[in-house]
Amino acid sequence: MAMMPRNEMLLGAQTEEEKFTVKDLLAIPLLEEARLLAGQKSILRSITRVSIIEISDVNSEVKSGEFVMTTASAFKDEPWRMRQFIVELVKRGVVALGITTKRYFNELPPEAVAEAEKQGLPLIELQKEVVLSDLVKIVMDRIQALETSHLVILQNRIQSMTRLLLDGSGLYALLDAMEDMLGNPVAAVLENDKPWLSKGLRGAEPLEVWPLLQSLTFRQVGRMSSGGFTLLQNTYRIYVNQIPSRRKRQACLVLIERNCDIQPLDTLSLDRMSPLAGLELANVEAVHEVEGKYLDQFLQDWMTGKIISEADWKLRADVSGCTISEGTPMCAILVGWKTPEPAEKLKEIARRLRSERLRSVTGMLAVPIGDDLALVLPLGNLPQTGQEREEAAISLINRLLAELRTVLGDQELRLFVGRIIERSNELQGSWAQAKRARQVAEVCGLSGETITYDRLGVYSILYLIPSGVEREQFLSRFALPLQQADRKGGGRLMETLEMFFRCNGNIKLTSEKLYAHYNTIVYRLEKIQAILGVSLDDPEERLQLHLALKIGQITPGVPG
Repeated sequence: MAMMPRNEMLLGAQTEEEKFTVKDLLAIPLLEEARLLAGQKSILRSITRVSIIEISDVNSEVKSGEFVMTTASAFKDEPWRMRQFIVELVKRGVVALGITTKRYFNELPPEAVAEAEKQGLPLIELQKEVVLSDLVKIVMDRIQALETSHLVILQNRIQSMTRLLLDGSGLYALLDAMEDMLGNPVAAVLENDKPWLSKGLRGAEPLEVWPLLQSLTFRQVGRMSSGGFTLLQNTYRIYVNQIPSRRKRQACLVLIERNCDIQPLDTLSLDRMSPLAGLELANVEAVHEVEGKYLDQFLQDWMTGKIISEADWKLRADVSGCTISEGTPMCAILVGWKTPEPAEKLKEIARRLRSERLRSVTGMLAVPIGDDLALVLPLGNLPQTGQEREEAAISLINRLLAELRTVLGDQELRLFVGRIIERSNELQGSWAQAKRARQVAEVCGLSGETITYDRLGVYSILYLIPSGVEREQFLSRFALPLQQADRKGGGRLMETLEMFFRCNGNIKLTSEKLYAHYNTIVYRLEKIQAILGVSLDDPEERLQLHLALKIGQITPGVPG
């Protein structure tokens, strides 16, 4: 996965407050002989706590911003566990690890040092003579001198965000203010929904921000019961805090370490701001729920032909938040599932697709109609000529299908597509054609991932032929004798004739497709002509045979 470049500090970002860093720690006289084995790039991170651990499991008392020290006695018999110990410390937001050597280890395991470097955790080798309790006292004296100023900064931050929320500026304004305050982008991530991004990510180039958007889905951030650091697939370190909510869907506030190192005061600020983001998120969802109901009804009425006048369409489109403008080329699409989805599930899928930021299309609308999921796909600027126009539309629809399969997690999806229209009052016809395309495809057994009404060809006509004596006589004349011969061991005559027509009468290609010898195919074709009393060189009789095969595919097993 591509990685976004780390930016310099943005304008308006937080000023550098007074802090006690890992670099300051290494400057303490007591540590003049200590060695930094890994994590050189992270020595400017702030230390807000210090503790001594003599167990191999990281307990809940370990907090973000902590400097952890150990004699590593818990690992003397199992040195391999030190690597996982380091990973757990990083998840907790620990800023540095000090290990006393020469007591239980002459030197630290190389895999532990490598893991610390990979995770960006400063790993400090302490000399055997260092008294850990003395070091704790020195560090805590330095930290306590800074706590008062940090509390004042935290209080000012919370007051500022509260005033912004009371002003009714909205969720994006709240996230933008958090980015200015913390110096790094912020995102509010709702389960199975798109993330709300602060301005630093909204203003980024699409190719730059897309990998991060993929990672910032709730599937990647995970259902975290408490705050903590994690590493995204694009190697970005983030801090996650769950937003308190009574909703069924979980949400979390995410701070992305993009412009500068995340400081302990930043994580504490994010923890305190999560309830404020939760209030604004609840407000946004309430508005979307109301708008969604209006939009659902508008789309259902539009696609079923209940909106008659253009003026009525424009008024209702504006009220419901429809983003498709009059005159935009569009088409109706019916989503075909391998297993039909229940109505309530379709409503949730439609709401999600309307809010999802898809790469292949913009402005697509989705709505459940009965037991079907309907899409209204704006096609943008299409070529004027017919062939190029059709090919451009098909290419876009194929890209949409691939993305829908990823987003919805169903690789069996098929799309049934109506004709392209440019007037709002023509959408009902396009939707009817999409439904007809599905009917014909199911009855006729048509294969393919996307079935367009315009490409149904002769099937759209043959599908309408009613059953009757004439139809049965036609099939009995041209199809039934070959079926009977095949049942008696005639040599795959129906299959050979179908492939012969698919290959446009090319015997050599037919033999290759059927993995049969050229002479075998010639023999079968001669046998077909003898049984039916026809000549494949006669265009009229050849057409009769071809039509009989098509009708036979639509109505298999006709009694003879």
